[in-house]
Amino acid sequence: MQQTSPRSDSLGARLISAIAGIPLLLLFILASPVATLALAAGVVVLALLEFYRLVGLRGGWRLRLPSLLVGLGFIAAGWYGQALPLGALALLSPLVLLAGHRVRASWPRAGLLAMGGPLYLGTTLAHGVLLRRLDQGAAVLLLAVLSTFAVDTAAYFAGRAFGRHKLAPRISPGKTWEGAVGGLAAGVVTPVALAALFGLPLALWQAALIGGVLGIVGQGGDLLESALKRAHQVKDTGNVIPGHGGIMDRLDSIVYNLVVVYHLYMWGTM
Repeated sequence: MQQTSPRSDSLGARLISAIAGIPLLLLFILASPVATLALAAGVVVLALLEFYRLVGLRGGWRLRLPSLLVGLGFIAAGWYGQALPLGALALLSPLVLLAGHRVRASWPRAGLLAMGGPLYLGTTLAHGVLLRRLDQGAAVLLLAVLSTFAVDTAAYFAGRAFGRHKLAPRISPGKTWEGAVGGLAAGVVTPVALAALFGLPLALWQAALIGGVLGIVGQGGDLLESALKRAHQVKDTGNVIPGHGGIMDRLDSIVYNLVVVYHLYMWGTM
């Protein structure tokens, strides 16, 4: 979720990626819960491989393979409806990642990072599977994804147009308070519109509340990944998505928002 950026990737590359990628994403979401499960499983594997490269995980496949299997296990847990354990582990993931970067001893650090990767990416993406299996699950998952995209896009353009005051210069120098406010505004408005469009059983204030939390948490997730990249002195986690970078660069604002939408939606419709 970049608001201003010196990277050479053009706005045109971003637009081309969106034009190609969003219909494919919608296809997987709308097709069936099984298609969404397959998408989540594939994405978590690719994202974890990027994560290992980013953090320089030592131990080779002795740590990476079990970590991948744990990540896929979390996706499977989403399919079987294990919402509360997954939500609790998702909340734990930033602490494990932070501990992994603070610990200096080689093997404890490697173990924490091997655990932190699936916690960060597996438990959160599993909430996409949980969302898709709800009644009106495709609509609720689309609300989560499209609202996050709206936050992302509004923050980018508001930051480019009005950005003057740095939000977190040590973590991500391109992000501004003006961009953050623009993203938050889009986060509030978009779920209200989508809930009405999709006929979801949410009151206006409930949709606005979900949107406000999405606007904050999504941008917080972006900052978390920016901190990881800055700690390892890389600009992008990969180069598979033109204009965006890697899979993790596209997921940063989405993953925790899936958790937010699932639990707030369930709370609001009980």
